Amino acid sequence: MKKKHPTILWLLFAVTALIIFYSIIKTFVIYEKYNSAQKQSTENLEVTEVTLRLQWHIQTQFAGYFVALKKGYYDDVNLKVNIKEGGYGKNPLFTVKEGLEEFGTKWMADLATNDSSLISLANIVKDNGLFMVSKKDKNIQSVDDFKGKKVSIWFIGNEYQLFALLDKNNIDQNQLEIISQKWDMSQFYNNEVDVAAVMSYNELLKIYQNGYSPQKLNIFKFKDLGVGFPGQNIFSSKEYYKKNPEICRKFIKASIRGWEFAIKHPEETTRIIMNYDQENILDFDHQLLQMKEIINLIQANKYQIGINLQKDYSFIEELFKKYKIIDQTTTLKNRYTNDFIPKHGDK
Repeated sequence: MKKKHPTILWLLFAVTALIIFYSIIKTFVIYEKYNSAQKQSTENLEVTEVTLRLQWHIQTQFAGYFVALKKGYYDDVNLKVNIKEGGYGKNPLFTVKEGLEEFGTKWMADLATNDSSLISLANIVKDNGLFMVSKKDKNIQSVDDFKGKKVSIWFIGNEYQLFALLDKNNIDQNQLEIISQKWDMSQFYNNEVDVAAVMSYNELLKIYQNGYSPQKLNIFKFKDLGVGFPGQNIFSSKEYYKKNPEICRKFIKASIRGWEFAIKHPEETTRIIMNYDQENILDFDHQLLQMKEIINLIQANKYQIGINLQKDYSFIEELFKKYKIIDQTTTLKNRYTNDFIPKHGDK
């Protein structure tokens, strides 16, 4: 048997190696072209500019949106988001309804009293944190003790919870003096009222800082008394929602991602909020306490962040029909959607 010539063997080896090398190079080139095309496709996606109008001034109450802005979560879904604070004369219910802005934040009850042109895309805060407080020396130990007293509440929708609380305890509104509450808590400090409204994440913290410990107060929590309303919702107009479902989906996804980060990193989140305080009026310690209380109210350990719960709308609907706040034919089932809430495990 003849042996193969060494030259032929080397030639076969060289050809085989060349073929393998060529295949590797070709695969690499194809892969690079694919990556480049994918990157170019992503970069060429149109960036959509939208505005979120808050229901109040900048503070950690709205932390998730500022985190999403700072961390680039909105950028990741090709959204350029402008966040504008609310306050006097800046009502998101009006601006969003009129199409001046795309998204807003408001309590669920506020959306219920508006017409059906608005829709909740996500319910972020499951408890609104509304309390009633009284100084200990006034000896008001139960809701029944509100009778004959001066009770203040903000007449911006919060009064409905007070009405419900009184009704639940069989107290007629005429049995006490209900007063419109100022924003500075001066009526409480000056004994102009016997019972005042506070938010657990704001006014109550300030009262503590001004020397009133929990031991010096009688505190009445609406939720514990059976008349709690859910808190902050992200909403849009139904017209915008129907025309731009993908933009709504992206905005909600990125916003929830921001809230998830805020819940896990309250101190870093508070520093982020402080950086957006252009007027330099926020106090870090107060904002951190507020952030921690907002986390408690979100109840992420119990509910999926953003999910709208039918039971909450049913409760508000029943109550508001009773007080003739909404018409008896009105249903709140069409005032929300969970279409854009990421399912567990979704990225």
